Amino acid sequence: MKTTGIILDLALWVALLTAGTCLQAEATEATLVLTSPVSCHVFQRGKSDQTAILIEGTISDPVDVIEAKADLAPGAKRGLSVGWNAVTPQKQVVQGQFSGRLTLSAGGWHKVTVRARVGTRILAEQVLDKVGIGEVFVTAGQSNSANFGNPRQTAQDDRVVFFDGKSFVHAQDPIPGGCGGGGSPWALLGDRIAAAQQVPVCFRSASLNWTEVAAWLPPDTALYKNLSSCVRAFGKDGVRAVLWHQGESDTLVKTSAQTYCDRVQTIVETLNKDCGYQLPWFVAQASFHPGSQAPEQKLVAQGQQMLWAKKICSQGPATDDLLGAAYRHDGVHFNQKGLEKHAERWFDSLSQELNWKNLSASKPGIGN
Repeated sequence: MKTTGIILDLALWVALLTAGTCLQAEATEATLVLTSPVSCHVFQRGKSDQTAILIEGTISDPVDVIEAKADLAPGAKRGLSVGWNAVTPQKQVVQGQFSGRLTLSAGGWHKVTVRARVGTRILAEQVLDKVGIGEVFVTAGQSNSANFGNPRQTAQDDRVVFFDGKSFVHAQDPIPGGCGGGGSPWALLGDRIAAAQQVPVCFRSASLNWTEVAAWLPPDTALYKNLSSCVRAFGKDGVRAVLWHQGESDTLVKTSAQTYCDRVQTIVETLNKDCGYQLPWFVAQASFHPGSQAPEQKLVAQGQQMLWAKKICSQGPATDDLLGAAYRHDGVHFNQKGLEKHAERWFDSLSQELNWKNLSASKPGIGN
């Protein structure tokens, strides 16, 4: 009897082990790969102060639904948490590539969780700690829009990022995409915007040293193609504005005011058409170069002012008065004080034109 009992117990143990193995095989997790959003991803907020962010990727096994939620990070002074929402159609088997949207309010960072589910069973899940709804800018122009300042700058606010074409990285010079290896005003500007608006901020540079406006003309110049690519990477309505600081080289070739205005207008209108939406431009008054004379500088400055007067572009900062050793480390490019002043003036121009309210004292969890 004892031997029989042992045999029965052994048979039962083997049966249970086999059953457990089968259950474990059925519960094997699928592979979920996200291509959007990614870490530190910043999406441009819309007029309603919200954005339907893109949830996109692949799932290896058939599932009933892909769903997502967003939890406002502790300490965030702006934004709202959002519970589970289906981002793919309900009652439709999903496998392979998927794409959907999740609407979030401006602010963040948010922790976004995306999961794949069959019935009540979760097959796969991915979590991103930093996704934000805020302000996205593409910067373009010459060396003082790129990395020729001294010293390099680093954003103090972790909500300020640069986009390098593939990933979002903390805003630390030299800004990816801009020529040169020195400093720029963009990290400093990002700190100001993040503090005042309580939203993440992203910059993408399309700047190149020593370029006349003619070198940016569409459709075939390398500079225009790069600028268009930088904007289109964020999708339709994905960029708040192009920040244009250029003109110094045009004083050297004596570009007339009308020609300068016409050429920038051509770039603006073609980019709007290529990108599929009306993309605002902020144009700085930047005409000073030590190798040119005052009359030539005045012509370029007038061309920039014509763009403002005709409402082709919004008015950016004037930097022609930031001269000498007090503001420029080599007579051309900005030093620490010059970079700070440059960023301050960009912030003032954007705040005035976009009618930004100062939300630096906002409480956690506010929506609009």
